[in-house]
Amino acid sequence: MKRLILLTVLIGLLINYGAYAKDEKNLKYLTFKEALSRALSYNNQLKAREFALKKAVWQKRNALSRLLPTVKLTTRYTWIDDSTFALRDFSRYFTDPRSPFKIPKTVYQESYYTSFDVSLTLFNASVLNGIFISGTNKSLESYLYKSARNNIIFQVVKSYLNVLRNIEVLNLQEDYLELARLNYEKAKRLYDTGRYSETEALRWQVEYIRQKSMVVANKTALRNNMALLSRLIKTDMRKEFTLENRLPQSLLDEAEKMMRLPDVEILKFLRLDDERLVEANAVLSANKMKAKISKLQYYNSLYSYLPTVALNYSYGWRENNTIDLDDYSPQMFVVNISIPLFSGFQNYTSARASLYESRQSREEFIDQLQNTRFLLTETVNRIINLKMQIALSKTNIEYSERNYRITERRKEKGIVSNIAFIDAKLSWQNARLADISNRYDFINAVVELYYLLDKLDAVIEQ
Repeated sequence: MKRLILLTVLIGLLINYGAYAKDEKNLKYLTFKEALSRALSYNNQLKAREFALKKAVWQKRNALSRLLPTVKLTTRYTWIDDSTFALRDFSRYFTDPRSPFKIPKTVYQESYYTSFDVSLTLFNASVLNGIFISGTNKSLESYLYKSARNNIIFQVVKSYLNVLRNIEVLNLQEDYLELARLNYEKAKRLYDTGRYSETEALRWQVEYIRQKSMVVANKTALRNNMALLSRLIKTDMRKEFTLENRLPQSLLDEAEKMMRLPDVEILKFLRLDDERLVEANAVLSANKMKAKISKLQYYNSLYSYLPTVALNYSYGWRENNTIDLDDYSPQMFVVNISIPLFSGFQNYTSARASLYESRQSREEFIDQLQNTRFLLTETVNRIINLKMQIALSKTNIEYSERNYRITERRKEKGIVSNIAFIDAKLSWQNARLADISNRYDFINAVVELYYLLDKLDAVIEQ
């Protein structure tokens, strides 16, 4: 039976691994939904938390099982040496058939004894408190699993957005790099013919190298973000794959909702009281459970001063020289009451240590609550600020482009210098880069707000 179970488990593991390996081999194009699905299916941190939750469930069942009686069947075999047997066997002194006394034989050189023993805990405060601790620990693991899941979703969304940001910025920078290269080559030819000064030629060279360095830096950031995304979705970091070249519609919808909200409505997210904020944040709920467990463990140390009561029942057969059960079955009921009187101050010192551990957990929970509220405040304020920055960047793009076009026409007529033209082009480029950065920062801020308030399921495409 055990071999059959083991064989079944191995086959299941091989099937899962085969499906995973096939998925790995075919992974070349990744959508936002697939990235989240892979992360939630394969991520090791999330799997570890899932196993921890299952462990907590069985630990609670184990704590409840301590209230149930235990039943044991005991069979004992004993052999004693000849000299010891001779000393213990008193029946041999009463072998005279004329004697009025008949002493039954009670000692055997080889003997067997069989009994059923039942034990039941009637009162044990530590056992009862252990049930509450295991139940609280189950809630803790549930919140930790939820927290890990939210964190994985948050990290995948951020990484996915950062990759899309790098791609969009890189496309813009490569366009400017190509334009800068053509202008630099043109400036070099004009300098060679004496129509440009050395300063003007060097200015175009500096612009070309600057654009080239920006492209290299962004490609490096893109590779790093792709590696991070590969790690989160558990795929080979050495394999290349492409992303769906568009922002997920669910993120755009949520960002648009936030963009339409007045600042007063956005600030309402900061008015959550402590209790509602803890309920809305899985990390805070987990820390609250940790503080509660520490308090229950302190109570457990106090319960060591209380007596324990247990009931023992034994049903056995007389010990004789055969394993067969005879007709004489003695029964025994025992009620054990144990009252601790003095334990060398072990109970006292343990209780004091548990008290301060409970207080430590409480202070850490309060600090985490305050830190979460600070992060929430910072995120809400960043959303409000980015709303204005997006409006400003759009206007700035329109202005910079208009200024660039005007400067370009004036340059063709020889009215403005090359330096003024480059500055106008840089101003337009920076405005477009700032707009890309503001848009992605705004979406990231909305995602972070939803992460803090446990609303990340709203950004997952169904």
